Amino acid sequence: MSTQKGLRGMVNQTTQGISAQRVLVTALVIISLFLVSGTSARYLDDECPGVMGNRDLYEKVVRVCDDCSNIFRMNDMGTRCRKDCFYNVDFLWCVYATERHGDVDQLNRWMSILRAGRK
Repeated sequence: MSTQKGLRGMVNQTTQGISAQRVLVTALVIISLFLVSGTSARYLDDECPGVMGNRDLYEKVVRVCDDCSNIFRMNDMGTRCRKDCFYNVDFLWCVYATERHGDVDQLNRWMSILRAGRK
């Protein structure tokens, strides 16, 4: 009888250990998927055809929109700023609002690269 209780205890401990491992692995997979999909979506959902080979440039240009959204706290400011691959009045407004007027020429070069291939 004591042998059976000992075996049951070992089985319960093993089952609990496996269940805890499954929960941990499942949680890690879900968190990883959220991180990867969020990062990829930022590039794939955008209207800039040249973004895939130039993510570093994209990040520099989109930073203007992110800063502008943080300053003015308007829900759609980021979307409006990025519209048509940054070629819009809202982006220019954000450049000046974030006091990057000295960077306009460089931002225009980067935007041209990001728009490459656009019809």
